Amino acid sequence: MWQLLAIVFSAVVLFYLGAFYLTVAAWLNAIGHLFRGNFIRASIWACIGFGMLCWWQGSDVIPDPWDFDKWLKTSVLFVALVASIVLVVKFRPRPKTNVPPFETAPIKVELVNINIELGADRHADHRAVRGAIGTEQGPRRMPGPTIIDG
Repeated sequence: MWQLLAIVFSAVVLFYLGAFYLTVAAWLNAIGHLFRGNFIRASIWACIGFGMLCWWQGSDVIPDPWDFDKWLKTSVLFVALVASIVLVVKFRPRPKTNVPPFETAPIKVELVNINIELGADRHADHRAVRGAIGTEQGPRRMPGPTIIDG
């Protein structure tokens, strides 16, 4: 017999604990979504939280079905109002700003004079520009420390 009473008592306590948890979680979700800018979700959670607060304040042990119907219709109107405001604000025409169109980066063109002598000795030209940049082998350096005279 006492096991049956413990099961029933535990079920009642868990029911009210779950209702309390739902009330607190609904209001915290409403505030969190409001700060994140999710206004439609915030209004839905606020309606759930308000309904739970009304349920806690109810005088009847079993709430009147017409009270639930009134709350449901009011909640639907509130969420629809918030959704319509969000849609109006989101899709309102915005003033155009005078932003210049994207321009391409300026292109620098450097002309390089290349003298080509036809019939000249290829090896002689190569020996003349041996230490220049872009040739096969750069200038040779002597190994060891560099001494700078001041």
